[in-house]
Amino acid sequence: MKKKLFDQFGIFLLSVFPISLIAGNFLINTFIFLFSINFFLNFKENKIILKNQIFYLMVFFLISLIINVIFSTDPLNSLPRAAKILLIIFFIFEIKRLIQNYKTSYTKYIFLSWFCIFLIVIFDIVFELIFGHNMIGNSSNLHGMHGRIASFFGDELVVGAFYHGFVLFFLSYCFLELKPKNNILLFLILGTILISFLIGERTNFIKSFISIILFVSLSIKINFKKKIAGLATVFAVIFTFIYFNPDYKLRFFDQLKPLFSLNGYSNFLKESQYGAHRNASVKILKENLYFGVGIKNFRYEVSKKKYENKEYKATNMRQSTHPHQIHHEFLSETGLFGYISFLLFIFFSLYLGIKNYLKEKNLYQLSSIIFIMTTLMPILTSGSFLSTFTSSIFWLNYAIMISFIQKNKVS
Repeated sequence: MKKKLFDQFGIFLLSVFPISLIAGNFLINTFIFLFSINFFLNFKENKIILKNQIFYLMVFFLISLIINVIFSTDPLNSLPRAAKILLIIFFIFEIKRLIQNYKTSYTKYIFLSWFCIFLIVIFDIVFELIFGHNMIGNSSNLHGMHGRIASFFGDELVVGAFYHGFVLFFLSYCFLELKPKNNILLFLILGTILISFLIGERTNFIKSFISIILFVSLSIKINFKKKIAGLATVFAVIFTFIYFNPDYKLRFFDQLKPLFSLNGYSNFLKESQYGAHRNASVKILKENLYFGVGIKNFRYEVSKKKYENKEYKATNMRQSTHPHQIHHEFLSETGLFGYISFLLFIFFSLYLGIKNYLKEKNLYQLSSIIFIMTTLMPILTSGSFLSTFTSSIFWLNYAIMISFIQKNKVS
């Protein structure tokens, strides 16, 4: 009876986890901690992880971070984030246990809950687009960020990252449970692309767009001519917004136009703050080639005079908590050792996930695989991978990916 009660509690936590992402870091960390407690309350069942390939991949990644702490320029600053990966392991495998135990009963209610929460966020985004503020009064205009949507996230302006993290689960639920006719399904798909654009976060729009196109191409059979006609319509609407709305024109045309000139990307970086971050991260890597400066230490290292580069217009604004690009973050903070360890961990995890998807054709698993792949796209900007908000969306998707892998024993 107690076991069933704990499982119901875990299913409830998983069902409302997206709300914690909206509420903030304290609730996110509370949820992860509660999942970890549940893991140990069900330890007799969970000890099967000792026969799981993914567990050893996670342990390998954890050990690489611990080694990084040893060589960190400030070990005490790096240690909490490295240690948190231990809780993440418990978090992931408790989710895996719940989904595998209840995949024929409660799992669909978890994704129903995510579908409903995502639908509310979509409605809130549209509400803000129409009225200039969201349903609780948040607005990006209050922070001088015209052409972007705040939604429930206030001054954080990360609704695009949340959208990218859950849009494929939303479409999967529509396809599997609602079973709409092709014309309605096509409308939903194109609608999600358009809303992603209207949020105004350029990088997350690109990631969401690629994610949706990959997902649709691999899983949903819709007449090719209808797909092309639908995409053409969406692009026509997008270009109309860019042409007639000065905020979108500035963000999606004027600021990006230099990219398409001779040496455009290089010149774009030299003119932008993102370029200053990345140049500093490369310099930090060269100074600390093998182990970097340590997790969470970029923010302290980057301000040093030796990382100044007058070729970059924003070099005096290079100081930040992270270099705004996941590969630059790992290279500067964990060096070649940590970066290669991270890539090995990710590539082997994706290999196992893709191998299982090709056999089972589970759309929720495909959603998480595509999310992980688009999250790790090079060049594009990103949030800090090891920050609470960004990493929680990533690890939740990672947990879903491995939860549908049936094979437990190490081969």
